[in-house]
Amino acid sequence: MIMSDCERKVFMDNKKFKPLFDKSFYILLVFVAALLIAMTMLAITYPKGLFIFIPIDLFCLYFFVSPCFGYVQLREDSLFIKFGFFIKRDIPYKKIRTVKKDRKFYSDSMLALKNSLEHINIKYNSFDVVAVSVVNNDEFISELNERCKAAERAEK
Repeated sequence: MIMSDCERKVFMDNKKFKPLFDKSFYILLVFVAALLIAMTMLAITYPKGLFIFIPIDLFCLYFFVSPCFGYVQLREDSLFIKFGFFIKRDIPYKKIRTVKKDRKFYSDSMLALKNSLEHINIKYNSFDVVAVSVVNNDEFISELNERCKAAERAEK
């Protein structure tokens, strides 16, 4: 099928969205950091405790620092989500079923680039859900819906 210039422009641009961090994320980060520092300082007096607390500290550091390296990118034919250092997800537009804005503390997804209460649930395939928090939620949703509709038209 021949695509119009408007549809071709939609598929040409790769658009990258940065993650959104709200106050609750920073409050939790400061609280956990203070708790870990206090526990590690106590563990220094008991050297065997360091074998327990150093891995816990490293895991928590990874857990709170890795979202800073995540992003969401609208590519030519798929939605690409990088959740941190290692985890990546590539979702073709034609497999996306619904895109819904949500505001709650938890998400429907086990795998989420969610650092704020306000996030977007993306349902794809039969039962898969991923949640993302991006800086411009409304712009992201409209752009994603536009690309999904264009992919659906191109498939027909």
